[in-house]
Amino acid sequence: MLKKALSTLLFLLSVSFGQKTLEVWIMPNSGQPAEDFKALVAPFERANNVEVKVTVLDWGVAWTRITAAATSGVGPDITQLGTTWVGAISAMGVLEPLDDVLQALGGQQAYLPAVWNTTRLAGSRQATAMPWFSELRAFYYRTDALRSAGINPAQMFSSWQNFEAGLERLARSSFTDPETKQRLFPFCTAGKNSWDVLHNAAPWIWGAGGDIVRQVAGRWQSALNTPESLQGLYFFLSLAQKGLIPAESLEKNTAQIEADFQAGRCATFASGPWMIQRAQVPEAKGGFAERPAAKNLGVAPYPPGPKGRYTFFGGSNLAIFTFSKSKPLAKELLKYLGSLEAQLAYARATGMLPALRAAWNAPEIQGNPLMRTFIQAAQFGRTYPSLAGWGGVENLAVQHLGMAWDLVAQKKLTQEGLKDLMDKASNAINGALR
Repeated sequence: MLKKALSTLLFLLSVSFGQKTLEVWIMPNSGQPAEDFKALVAPFERANNVEVKVTVLDWGVAWTRITAAATSGVGPDITQLGTTWVGAISAMGVLEPLDDVLQALGGQQAYLPAVWNTTRLAGSRQATAMPWFSELRAFYYRTDALRSAGINPAQMFSSWQNFEAGLERLARSSFTDPETKQRLFPFCTAGKNSWDVLHNAAPWIWGAGGDIVRQVAGRWQSALNTPESLQGLYFFLSLAQKGLIPAESLEKNTAQIEADFQAGRCATFASGPWMIQRAQVPEAKGGFAERPAAKNLGVAPYPPGPKGRYTFFGGSNLAIFTFSKSKPLAKELLKYLGSLEAQLAYARATGMLPALRAAWNAPEIQGNPLMRTFIQAAQFGRTYPSLAGWGGVENLAVQHLGMAWDLVAQKKLTQEGLKDLMDKASNAINGALR
């Protein structure tokens, strides 16, 4: 009781006498990231007589800027962190404990386990980050293309075998996009030139019963070269070698693949919930509402593999630096941003899924059948472990997966060659983990 009273007193003093500004770093989460964030926090600013200053960091420089702030002690009060970054920054000892904030928002029961696991360093009882929004993957497909090929989407996405069979039927189909008059590629996915190479591969690894890393005798080590992981990887990569993924896709990044789907070049591809929002926005404002792809849009969860159905579950959290001079006020801002109303408002602005589970019951989400499919997919969501050295692990995995994509592009991928690459990746990852 005394602790709570002291916290309230410190908060009131900070508002009355202390610094009445808060500095926040975010990434480009929406079409107009600074403007959208300022609109989101405007009610908080008015209610607390405070100015929230926002700086937008490009994802390409964000890690460097945030770690520089962490080591120098000079930076914002609050920073956005990709969920896979929480472990590394937490291990630096520069993040304020946030258990009280999370309790105020409903505690562990307010979030899916996959989301809750991103709030702290693996093995720690202390939370150092608040879930802000979720990013997960599902398959988008052209309803008109599947209908023309005589494919039932529910059947196509019911297993790996049926998924591949559906792609083969799409490859044989004579369907053309009404606007471009061109035949569609069955499946488009980025190769080694995309930042999310591992995210694209992970659901197939998990679906076969494999993993990126796992604990053995209390120590983390690579699992990329296990038979299960190799089975999942080979299934995914071999789709391109069989001609079901166009060779030109393998030279593109995720943004280019999204553009290809919007332009009517692809019948299926995997992406996040933001595509639903873009399908409702005109091209002049960054969407593709006028295109046939938007008018014939379907969504399905990843097909289940031999050991289950999984999807990559990521997103972003918010954290407070220990060197902030306005911690009580910063915590109040986090409580506001984590509230039901703010979660829904930011979901509308970004197209992302709210992190707060209660927000998923809102009519604007439940009333959209495409978003309901993402809610369904979220039940199969899985995250990477929040390890201090995860950044190095992911970089090494991406590097060696890129080499595998090179073999695919040359039509030289074999199961033996893939195992050799993943053995090398595992040796490097184990060295990094040690």
